[in-house]
Amino acid sequence: MCIRDRDRLICGEVGFGKTEVAMRAAFISALNSKQTCILVPTTLLTSQHLDSFEQRFKDTGINIASLSRNITSKEKDKLVQSLASGEIDIVIGTPGRIRYLCETGRMELDDLDSIILDECDVLLGDAFEFASQIKPIKDLANPTSTRFVLVTATIPDQVLRELKQFFYPQDIRVIQGPGLHRPSAGTLERLVDCSGGDVSDEQSGFYRKYAALMKILRDDILPSTAGTTAKTSKKKSASRTLLFCNKIETCRKLENLLIRSDPDGASYKVLPYHAALSREKRDENLRKFLGRRSSSEKQRGEFTVDDDDSTPQLLICTDRASRGLDGKKIKHVVLFDFPRDPSEYVRRVGRTARGALGTGTVTALVIGRQLKLAREIMRRNSRGDPVEGTPTTT
Repeated sequence: MCIRDRDRLICGEVGFGKTEVAMRAAFISALNSKQTCILVPTTLLTSQHLDSFEQRFKDTGINIASLSRNITSKEKDKLVQSLASGEIDIVIGTPGRIRYLCETGRMELDDLDSIILDECDVLLGDAFEFASQIKPIKDLANPTSTRFVLVTATIPDQVLRELKQFFYPQDIRVIQGPGLHRPSAGTLERLVDCSGGDVSDEQSGFYRKYAALMKILRDDILPSTAGTTAKTSKKKSASRTLLFCNKIETCRKLENLLIRSDPDGASYKVLPYHAALSREKRDENLRKFLGRRSSSEKQRGEFTVDDDDSTPQLLICTDRASRGLDGKKIKHVVLFDFPRDPSEYVRRVGRTARGALGTGTVTALVIGRQLKLAREIMRRNSRGDPVEGTPTTT
């Protein structure tokens, strides 16, 4: 009988390479002719992981499948047959999709070598309320041979305590990097105080932040042509910028103002990304922003991707984009609205300065009482302190 290795929780700074960790664990399983299941919080992440895994394991003979809602019924039937016959080495999906296939008898977890939970703090929830999604899958897995590998960049103390109880009596081993709950070292943080004026309501605060944003666009993001060649102008351009808002209404308002300021799209391209859009539109905007195309779009020749495009692209988004979005061109993150908690700050700013020696700029626009919190977070970051209590590993 094969006795599984100890379950592991691997946590470190945002951008430390969680997907790479998942790839290595899955690759080892595939080499041993065993299957791996990777659980992610959203359908979007299944597609992103599939792209990353296919690129990494190209020409290795490893078969990878994504259980996305976007696949056709014919593709789904073929995939289910491949899963049942053991032809798939690595399967990627959301807990709900995996659980549904198991409950309908179209997928079994008995022979899995590993189950990898990417973004495990999202899958489980800050109060562990989403553990119910994972428990049925854990119960279906072979307790003697299937190992769980959890990866995350933020893990509150309470969730860690619940996690240890969740895996009791086979306690989980915590492998913790020094950068947990901190932005990457290559992140330059800037604070812009948009308070002031005789009126300090939400409406006036919005327009003061909008004025500050337009200055940032002119000074730091839009390519300057004065006294430069086209080539150097392109180099100066921050080609991809994330604009985070707390509410969908703010996203829409900001989108409308930015489009009015540049109706022809000559200076920048505006791409919204939030829950009020259809899934298809969100996916399309995100692929444009990241410079990627789906296989069907490639076949139809839809939307070109120009690596040398000097026109900045602005993705106006809610926290929906603060997880898993990995774009090498994202050099600037603007917090139009300051996040509601320190952990979300780390997640948002972690969309830039990713990977080894990665660099990027974060500009936070704050008003009123947000100023004190923002200063404290940035002070802690400059000292190398985590923005919240680092969980103990004992």
